[in-house]
Amino acid sequence: MPDTIGRLAATAGIGLCGGALFQLLHLPLAWMLGPALALMVLNAVRPGLALWPRLCGDFGILVIAYSLGRRMDGETGRLMLEQLPWMVLAAVFWFVLCLLAGLAIARRAQVDRTSALLGSVPGGLAQMVYMAEQFKGADVGTVALIQTARLIVVLYAVPLLAAHALLGHRAVVDSDGAAGVTAAASGVASIADGAAGSAAFGWGTWALLALVPVSSWLARRLRLPAGELLGPLLFVGGLAIAGWGWPQAPEPLVGAGQWLFGSYLGNRVRLRLLLENKRLGPLAVLTSLLLMAVTVLLAWGLAQLTPISMLTWFLSLAPGGLGEVSVTALALDADLSHVTAYQMARLLVVLLLAKAVAARLAARERSADGG
Repeated sequence: MPDTIGRLAATAGIGLCGGALFQLLHLPLAWMLGPALALMVLNAVRPGLALWPRLCGDFGILVIAYSLGRRMDGETGRLMLEQLPWMVLAAVFWFVLCLLAGLAIARRAQVDRTSALLGSVPGGLAQMVYMAEQFKGADVGTVALIQTARLIVVLYAVPLLAAHALLGHRAVVDSDGAAGVTAAASGVASIADGAAGSAAFGWGTWALLALVPVSSWLARRLRLPAGELLGPLLFVGGLAIAGWGWPQAPEPLVGAGQWLFGSYLGNRVRLRLLLENKRLGPLAVLTSLLLMAVTVLLAWGLAQLTPISMLTWFLSLAPGGLGEVSVTALALDADLSHVTAYQMARLLVVLLLAKAVAARLAARERSADGG
């Protein structure tokens, strides 16, 4: 028990130091990206030292999902219905592009195509590793390595590109909610401001707030993809679209949520996988960077053809996790409805197609081995 407490305290302290450093450097999403990088490095230098319970990550993503959901309104629902065909088309396009990237990785790195596909599609690290375990012959380590490369590239390239290259100014970088770890007086003031937000803390609000973590638990029980995020996002967002006014989350709570979620992400990423695999690691990173370049070009083209900003298109199309990209959109004041709708559609479509195509590839490889 003392060893567990010591490891947990060390992990929390190192994560806070990473967040503080990013904040001093005025980097975007300091309290998510800073702890994530600090724990990635810690795991690479001292494997087995970091300890960060899943519960901490779940609480962080719960705060993020609530902050995202309360920003939705009737316009969000209208957008989802009107642009549903375009969202599905974009999702299918990304799946085909990632399928081609996976086949290229399989050929160049000499790994099986099933593992390369599951590693390349942007369906989430945990979901793809879990899916790989269901296919005989798929290599979980290969899937984890390629997904790790994508996660690292997206986790840092998306916020940095969006904040500095696409947004065009830095003022918003300092208002990412990371001021959350501040003095107690500031925290009390923020809580008071949040309580006086769009809805009063009546008994109905308290009852619904109590159901937010329940919605996360239920979504995970139903095995929804990214259920810990999707459940509360659908619950809070659905009621917001219907007209319910949710109170604003206090900034210290938002900052703490980013820290908890960032630490959870960093503790999951195994940087040593990329460093030790001299062939597959660089190839996976290069492929992820090429996908990011395609995203920038597509965002630029669509921004010329539509009234939607390049920033919003970039975040809508970015091949990242729903949580990471949505937090970036929230921090940089992009069109949150547009970004969330496109990211959710892609996640669902990719997960459905990935399983079917992976099963077909696995069957072909088994028959080729048998023949």
